[in-house]
Amino acid sequence: MPLVSIITPIYNAAVWLPETLATVRAQTLTDWEHILVDDGSSDDSVAIVEAEAAIDPRIRLLHTPRNGGPSAARNMALDAALGRFIAFLDADDLWLPEKLSRCVEWMTSRGYGFIYHDYRQMSQDGSRVGALITGPEELNLRTLHTRRGTGGCLSVVIDREKISDFSFRVDDSRYLHEDFCAWLSLVRNGHLGHRLAADLGRYRLSATSRSANKLVGAIKVWKIYRELSPLPWTVAASWWMQYAWSSFWQQRYARPR
Repeated sequence: MPLVSIITPIYNAAVWLPETLATVRAQTLTDWEHILVDDGSSDDSVAIVEAEAAIDPRIRLLHTPRNGGPSAARNMALDAALGRFIAFLDADDLWLPEKLSRCVEWMTSRGYGFIYHDYRQMSQDGSRVGALITGPEELNLRTLHTRRGTGGCLSVVIDREKISDFSFRVDDSRYLHEDFCAWLSLVRNGHLGHRLAADLGRYRLSATSRSANKLVGAIKVWKIYRELSPLPWTVAASWWMQYAWSSFWQQRYARPR
């Protein structure tokens, strides 16, 4: 059994995959499996992963029956995962070499079931890197709704010995922020997140990514607050404004220059 299962959904990510796969191979902790789930790619993504899997048995490629989005792809990987620890890495993002070793050591020494770490944004071509992005020290209901910086799937690691029933919502297309919805379900079930104060990842900014339209994203966040959380109108408005302010400063100072 591998210690860590790394989960990566794929959809037309051939341009990024070689570098992303290389950052996994470069991990100082080597006891891992990497489960990549193709969600109907029409480029060379599948061929790239198949070539890597042919020389490294730790790499596994799965296929969704139809294009169902990243949540469905991640859930398929979660069902197939063998590791105690689950780490998420999107196909265009990168890790630093000590990502897995630092996270696993920190979680096991403190008994945490849900953590996230600091990271930096980088330009689409990877040539520029922004300022350090940090999250709150503890991710609870309030900080989840008022702060930015948990890093989405890039930085989260989950211990399945402590959180055995984790999955992503598959009906989140109207909300867009599937990672936010997932962390919300954890927090509402009593699993608080904890920040590892270490820069261990790179989040790639892309004009074509699902999160590129900030106005649409802000509207979707409001819908989550009112429909999914659900928060009273006054609390939702207060927390949303704090979230929007935090997002503004993060994007202003953390984006690659």
